[in-house]
Amino acid sequence: MIVKYSVMQQDTPKDYAALCEVNEDGLQLLRLMGQTAYVVVPQQIDGYEVRSIGKYCFAAKRDCNNRTSDNEWEELEHIAVADGMHELSGEYIENVVLPDSVNVLESYAFYNCRKLNYLEFGSGLNVVNNDAFMNCRELSVLAVRSDVEAATGVQYFLKQLNKGIELKFVKNSDIVGSFYYSEYTESYEEIGPAHIFQMDVQGEGYRARQLFNDGVVDAVRYDAVFDAAKALESTYTLSKMAVGRLQYPVKLADEARTAYTQFLKGIIENVLEWIVKEQRIDIIESFVQENILDEKGLDTALKLAGKCGWTAGSASIIELGSRFAQKMKKSRYEF
Repeated sequence: MIVKYSVMQQDTPKDYAALCEVNEDGLQLLRLMGQTAYVVVPQQIDGYEVRSIGKYCFAAKRDCNNRTSDNEWEELEHIAVADGMHELSGEYIENVVLPDSVNVLESYAFYNCRKLNYLEFGSGLNVVNNDAFMNCRELSVLAVRSDVEAATGVQYFLKQLNKGIELKFVKNSDIVGSFYYSEYTESYEEIGPAHIFQMDVQGEGYRARQLFNDGVVDAVRYDAVFDAAKALESTYTLSKMAVGRLQYPVKLADEARTAYTQFLKGIIENVLEWIVKEQRIDIIESFVQENILDEKGLDTALKLAGKCGWTAGSASIIELGSRFAQKMKKSRYEF
């Protein structure tokens, strides 16, 4: 069936047209048209709970082989064009937010979504079928609406994604946890005349992706990977791991906190380059609070912000510098 609906996004209603199929478990979303590259799927469509995302749902039409009927597809496209909608697929979509009711992603659900960079979902989504994210080369953030210490299905997502990816835990729209999983590569080597192959994995990102206990991320073992990762991973990867854990220190032991802090202090200029490039004033603020950045570091951040034209960031860094100077002045005269 074809259903039209609207979703409020940033205080503005956005129209959608969906091709759906109702089964005994609820509603499966087969195809979606809309007005923006930031896609929000509601929990209910036409009174039915959205329970699964179908095969090739967000793949471009040319890549699909699961059409229920050409007539339905043509009708959906006719409605979408008439209402100024776009095919929500492939090269178009960038952000996708799924409701808590969705618990299944079918195979190839996001096939060839080459610009998709952010995916948000509920803790109950724990079935991710094969190749759901094939060729999603820009996917860099997974956000699960859950406490860090609760069981989720994020491990099933991570097993399909070998690129560097940031896992965020979100509660009431606030980030409560962040873990960065580095890129890893797989290769197979023939080790005998009987055509027996052995898998060779390069990168600590693979090992880190295994560190879950019954669906709960093992933060302590994740932190223990950092020392071995220093011999293999890039400065960017290591600093992303450290920043995430220091900003949201769930189950962060003092020893791990010290290791992360000392590492960042030792390469602070390199770290500031990507922080400023990504315009992450929140990280700069946390660095000041954690005493990772001193006056010299703030000056470096200000210069980098000026070079890249980050005006708002420059103003915030100047304000941080003023607060830092006042704090230092006060501490000098307290005896």
